[in-house]
Amino acid sequence: MSPGKKARILLNGLRAFASYRLGKSRLGHLPSYLWIEPTNHCNLKCIMCPSGAGRVRAERGDMDPALFRQIIDEIHPWASTIILAMGGESLLHPGLSDMIRTAEGRGIKVHLNTNATLLDENKTEELLAAGISSISFAFDGFGKGPYERARRGADFGLTVGRILHFLRRRKAMRRKKPYAVLSILDLGRDDSSPEDKGKFLRAFDGLIDDVHVRSPNSWGPVFLECPDFRFDTFDRPSGPCGRLWNTLGLAWNGDVLPCSFDMNHDYVLGRLGRTTVAEAWNGPAMVALRKAWLEGRPLDLLPLCRNCTVAGSPRILGVPAGLRASLADGLTNVFGYGLERKAIRFANLMRRGRFTARPVRDGAAAWTSLEDSR
Repeated sequence: MSPGKKARILLNGLRAFASYRLGKSRLGHLPSYLWIEPTNHCNLKCIMCPSGAGRVRAERGDMDPALFRQIIDEIHPWASTIILAMGGESLLHPGLSDMIRTAEGRGIKVHLNTNATLLDENKTEELLAAGISSISFAFDGFGKGPYERARRGADFGLTVGRILHFLRRRKAMRRKKPYAVLSILDLGRDDSSPEDKGKFLRAFDGLIDDVHVRSPNSWGPVFLECPDFRFDTFDRPSGPCGRLWNTLGLAWNGDVLPCSFDMNHDYVLGRLGRTTVAEAWNGPAMVALRKAWLEGRPLDLLPLCRNCTVAGSPRILGVPAGLRASLADGLTNVFGYGLERKAIRFANLMRRGRFTARPVRDGAAAWTSLEDSR
């Protein structure tokens, strides 16, 4: 990414924050942080996911490579990062590596969020060769029992082995990219001892860049009455959802969505081919949703916004959760991924260990440090 583009993206994030604070519903900037869904098929039946729980009504399919290239052609002048994940497991898409090459070749960082169950040796080599910028392994549990109860259809030992193989190959190749994070949802179902948790994390010493323990989402009203896992509840939002001011979701079929949580396409801003990303960004539907949030009535338009962990998370230094990710991304372009780690630690300090992502490092003391942060 050129220095000029890095500066433009950082300025874009600041403009987004200013527009948010000023309560603007029609914006003079474009989103720099986008979710793109290669597929909404998934190979697992996770208890904390609407797809795995059978709560997704949207048609299933894979993104056409031509549509993906069309998206990149439009957004590459102003997009910083795309996250290849929304409602499915992206490794199921046969053209995933080509997607990564296409975006990275146009100066867009690609982040992959994967359950890693399909990350065999061939896919490991493909991803490393494609030049992906960052990867997050969604691995929810510290032991075989808790993990397989949450991620139904997955094999604990096989998946751990595949993640470790990927990390060892990256290390053997002396690659700094991709920046790798082990992401663990705290579902309140893990009965592993502190010693067992520490032992699990020690296996990643010297290999993983960071470990995050996160709070799960209720996906609006979807899981509010579900006793299968623990999630945070919020009496009211901390303010308008910041995501609407600098992020956007693009589904496999070209539907433009205001939020990556909208797996059922309940609030479609437009369909690519009939509209562009830029047109949908300031189109009537998106402007109406921003206004509804500013007026304190988002549920009139999108019930999915109920009890959202993003909108419910308190602001830090006046910055809402939905904008923190894109602002941190802009700063990461300039200062590197180490800044993101420091930012998460600072957020936990500000919120007394109750930030939605809690970093854990140094396996021998990892679980102790996590417990101390709570």
